[in-house]
Amino acid sequence: MCFSMTFEYYSSNSKPSGVSYGKWTVLWWKWALSSPSNRNPVVDQSGEFASENQPKNMWFLTGMFTEEDEKKRFPSRKCTVPLGIPILIPVLNSLADPLENLHLKTDQDILEHIEKQANTITKRIFTINGESISPQRVRSDPRIFDVYIHPDFDKSHKGGYTRAASDGYWVCLKPLPQGEYDIHFEGSCEYGRLNSGAKYHIEIV
Repeated sequence: MCFSMTFEYYSSNSKPSGVSYGKWTVLWWKWALSSPSNRNPVVDQSGEFASENQPKNMWFLTGMFTEEDEKKRFPSRKCTVPLGIPILIPVLNSLADPLENLHLKTDQDILEHIEKQANTITKRIFTINGESISPQRVRSDPRIFDVYIHPDFDKSHKGGYTRAASDGYWVCLKPLPQGEYDIHFEGSCEYGRLNSGAKYHIEIV
């Protein structure tokens, strides 16, 4: 476990709530891809759907679809988070699957693609109440996993069941005390061409 001056967070080899960090990232992807766009927390700009299908022992936050947008019009969301559970935040994460990338024919193709994609991540910033925490690179556990992508998730996916791998930079906060917190995170991949991020005002209740 690692510590900042104020906020405690998990290291990449930890098991928050008894589950490996990499497994939580897989569960995050399954959560993020399973809802239609009109209720999907990734698409949501305000935080209205932040509680959609959240697991019991972790709270997931989310950025946005990566964009070629130097102005970085990231969503600004508000939500409440239950007291006593960790919070997982994807500062910049990537997924490789053959539904989006038709040239990925084998598991090895998927693994090589996601490794190259994650290696292009050049920016990874996370702050909570103005305090910086260094995001950690976490690969999916297992490296290849099965996932269902909702047909109305986004325009670049056909939807359906597929195999995938993920890799990227995350922060997993230990449970926060009751109160209000401002969280900001952003990152870029493909050496700065694609950007993602979000701002959250959360209340622990």
